[in-house]
Amino acid sequence: MLDVPLTAIGISHHRAPLEDLAAVSRHGDAVLDRLDGAGLTGTVLLSTCNRFELYLESASFHAGLESALAAVREALPTDQRDVVDQFEVYVGQAAVQHLLEVASGLESMVVGEAEVIGQVREALAAAGDRASAALHRLFHAALTTAKAVTTETALGASGRSVATIGLDLVESRHFPLAGRRVLVVGTGSYARVVTAALARRDCVDIHVFSPSGRADRFARSHPVIAVDPDGLDEALSLADLVITCSGGEHHGEPAISAGRLAGARSASTALLPVLDLSLSGDVAPDAADLLEVDLIDLAEIGAHAPAEQGAAVLAARDLVSRGVEAYLHLEQGRAATPAVTAMRAHISQFIEREIESANRRYDAETAAAVAQSLRRVSNALLHAPSVRAAELARSGGLADYSRALNTLFGIDVEAGR
Repeated sequence: MLDVPLTAIGISHHRAPLEDLAAVSRHGDAVLDRLDGAGLTGTVLLSTCNRFELYLESASFHAGLESALAAVREALPTDQRDVVDQFEVYVGQAAVQHLLEVASGLESMVVGEAEVIGQVREALAAAGDRASAALHRLFHAALTTAKAVTTETALGASGRSVATIGLDLVESRHFPLAGRRVLVVGTGSYARVVTAALARRDCVDIHVFSPSGRADRFARSHPVIAVDPDGLDEALSLADLVITCSGGEHHGEPAISAGRLAGARSASTALLPVLDLSLSGDVAPDAADLLEVDLIDLAEIGAHAPAEQGAAVLAARDLVSRGVEAYLHLEQGRAATPAVTAMRAHISQFIEREIESANRRYDAETAAAVAQSLRRVSNALLHAPSVRAAELARSGGLADYSRALNTLFGIDVEAGR
């Protein structure tokens, strides 16, 4: 069990409808603001199209968990607070394993998806000062394991994602994407994923519209054509495929209504596939009733996700297990740090006293040689006790070690923290 109480709470597509995930995700900033006053040591929010999860560090498990759940509940509108009752809770080693599985794509809607590792990395970066040192170490361990899964297993080699499954559906139902005109609505991180996936399919006529007016800036760094702020209707009328992934740029309201789609496509006889990759829904649900539109949303993509590859998943889970063991080995060894620090500080005061004496009694060259010799000997003598402290920390015997230091040398380990 970890000495630092790390906890993960949240919901995912496994337990909650996508509309519940979307409802919570829209209030992510408010949740974080409330958590800032909940007395936690650290917080990281991981919010994707598959999940809304919070990774927490607190001084004690029960108090931290209760304050975190209360903060999330208070941050949500009254009619959405019941969703907190569906939150799953992972504690200590279970929280570590869960994050490593999430980062490796084992808990995704599309098992083995390629994008989740980037989302985990972005979540840590976005946390900024909210992420404690312990959470930094946890997330870096997750990223290291996810990279191993990507490079060492067939699961990572498959390159599957929500976007690629959606594009596969479009091509199987309608037409190859090569040479087609595509309108992408949104300029966030997932828009970059989508444009790259389109380019790999030889689709180069890509137009981008931003509900928040960022299309020009996006086009300066990507091979796309920006759509003017008032050019959405024309872009819809000319598109062979529409992909929406604004990630909340429309502030909770659908970026494209059924009426707008119907009006824009009134002069066209071609069926328009619309791929809505936004958790909160960029396209109004009633657009699915339009005869001239084939609306493909996240729920349908999830239903068409390919079956798990048994051998690849087993290999990935083995890497996750090894990643958890490596993380716990290092973290449990860190529990010995106060004892080792206190012991080294105790010895250091005697060494420094002798060095000061040598400086007074001998010339500079001789004193320097004495100082070097004393420090080398002290480091050699302290090496074995330091290693033993780490071993005892992992086996649960560190308390006896600390008492022995106090009995033999009068070292107060607590004072050395």
